Amino acid sequence: MWQARVFLDRALRPACIVLWYSLILASGYAQSTLTFDQCITSAMEHSPQLRLSENAVRSAELALSELRTTALPQLKGVASAIYTPLPPTFGYDPAISNGGQVAGQIILQQSLYDAGTRGLKADQVQTDMDRLTRERRLAQLDLVLAVKQTFIEGLRAQEEVDLQRQSVERLEAYLGLAQRLYKGGTAPYTDLLKTQVQTASAHIALETANQTRASTIVAIAELTNVPLDTTTHLAGSLSEGPGIMPDTPYTGGEIDLSRNLDMSVAELLIEKSVIDQDLVLREKLPEISIFADAGYLTSGENLHLPAGERLRSLGYSVGVGIEIPILNWGATGIRKQQRELATDDLRQKLELLRRSLLTDLRKSRLQLAQANNRLRTIRENVSRTEENFLLTKSRYAAGGTLALEVLNAQQLLTEARLAELQTMADIQLLAARIERLSVQQ
Repeated sequence: MWQARVFLDRALRPACIVLWYSLILASGYAQSTLTFDQCITSAMEHSPQLRLSENAVRSAELALSELRTTALPQLKGVASAIYTPLPPTFGYDPAISNGGQVAGQIILQQSLYDAGTRGLKADQVQTDMDRLTRERRLAQLDLVLAVKQTFIEGLRAQEEVDLQRQSVERLEAYLGLAQRLYKGGTAPYTDLLKTQVQTASAHIALETANQTRASTIVAIAELTNVPLDTTTHLAGSLSEGPGIMPDTPYTGGEIDLSRNLDMSVAELLIEKSVIDQDLVLREKLPEISIFADAGYLTSGENLHLPAGERLRSLGYSVGVGIEIPILNWGATGIRKQQRELATDDLRQKLELLRRSLLTDLRKSRLQLAQANNRLRTIRENVSRTEENFLLTKSRYAAGGTLALEVLNAQQLLTEARLAELQTMADIQLLAARIERLSVQQ
């Protein structure tokens, strides 16, 4: 029996090892990789905000087409039948009512002069369409910024997990050293306890980092409308990007807002408001139109006549109509003042926007320059803390220092690397914000 058990154990052990490695490889291949470009493409395809912007642009295009049709002759058909009793018992004056009337006509109406209101309204709708088109582009840029910020945070959380895992591995290796020294009688039990406590704390920090990473994956899934799991790997690195480089273009040069896209949208709102003022002024001008109709029009009195005595009622008429405003008790002037106040409000908002953009750009550029300087200092410090940890650990193994110094050196190394990681993320976020604020028409 014992020999059979040994034989089965030797036979099954290689199979178990093969199965274990197969599961590891399968889990590795099952892990999906997500790139920033994939996130942007999916977010663009599934964004409700972009769909709303596109609908608004299309609606403005249709409004402009509708307005242009009003310049063409308007044709309509009219049919009516009116009965009016005749005196002497009860009824209207027969000279006016003629006993009622029956009509079936085709009416044509064409505006000859509308004081230019149609052209101004067309300009207004065209201005609206230009504004909505630029707002759609702004919505796209805002979406790209949101995805980029979330993706950068995801990369930071992902790299933090790696750093915390390295910290755990270093502490576990050092814990093994402390256990061996303790068993050999060359290290006190307190060294072992301190190492165990800090190793447990490192495991907690690793778990927290994993939770943060999972949260960013959920946020990315919400923006892209793509089902993702917590094993999704984000492609890229925080050390690669437009913000982390010497002589970065985001930190110097004059700030020109003359062609800023946000500013241009505000300027188009002012332009539309000025057109509103012009439309109010055109209310005082006359409107001229011609009209013509053709068809059948007869009176009730004519219909009461015998068939041979009835007048023929097929015909047409042509006329010109002029509408001249004379008195509206100052309503036009009041509306003009309202439009002027609205235009002035928009100009003040434009100035506030200009100041806000200028301030944000200057602050972001300053913060980016400072972050790049801080990153260089932190990277130098990382090299020193790495060397300090290795030297302190070697001295401890030789009995030349305390365990507390090794743990402090390990903590300093982890904090330095986390500071480097956070600074790189800050630089990428600042670069993305500056890029969004600086976008031109």
